[in-house]
Amino acid sequence: MNPVLLFTTTGPVLGGVGWFMNITWLFWVGAALCVITLFLNLVSKAMKFPVLPILFMAIATPLVSPWYVGLAAGLLAWTALESIGEVVVVVIRKKRRL
Repeated sequence: MNPVLLFTTTGPVLGGVGWFMNITWLFWVGAALCVITLFLNLVSKAMKFPVLPILFMAIATPLVSPWYVGLAAGLLAWTALESIGEVVVVVIRKKRRL
């Protein structure tokens, strides 16, 4: 398994499980992993300017109270979408090798 893909998907999975099972600490661990993922994407210049993560956070902030939970939920949603895209790329590459 690709370690980068594993790290990227761990944040949204943990955060989502924490959100839906109402386990606060697990939600925040997932959110922290998503922040690290975003930071690494920016530092490695895989992402030039975080337009879409900011958009997701801006949409989730007024929908979820308190605002900082909305920010974390928006970032979790963005990282989940990004993870799905990475999984699709890995699957397509494997199929092309066969």
